[in-house]
Amino acid sequence: MTKTTIPKPKMLKVTMYQLAILLLLTGTLSLEDRLLALSALVGGMIQIIPQAWFSWQAFKYAGARQMGLAVRSMYRGEFGKVVLTAALFAVVFNLETQWNYIALFAAFLLMIPLQLFVTKRALEH
Repeated sequence: MTKTTIPKPKMLKVTMYQLAILLLLTGTLSLEDRLLALSALVGGMIQIIPQAWFSWQAFKYAGARQMGLAVRSMYRGEFGKVVLTAALFAVVFNLETQWNYIALFAAFLLMIPLQLFVTKRALEH
């Protein structure tokens, strides 16, 4: 890999912030209902894991000389994100476990704007 003066964004921090908020949310929910908390945890992780994969792939390369590698890596990351998301939902739906689907989907959907907000902040600094 060639040296570049462009710093890589702190995308691991984004994932850690998401995990922290998800754990805080599920910890609070667990005081009310264990199934609710577990469903929210799983839903949030279904968004966080594929997004972390995409972020790792998307920011693997930097600089004009590596533009071709960067673009290919972004496509690979997006493809992997879609496949991982579908696979994780498929696994959850095929488990013989009771889920609170409202909590599962709500946590999944909540993680999306959270990820966008935290990423925006990480790219600004």
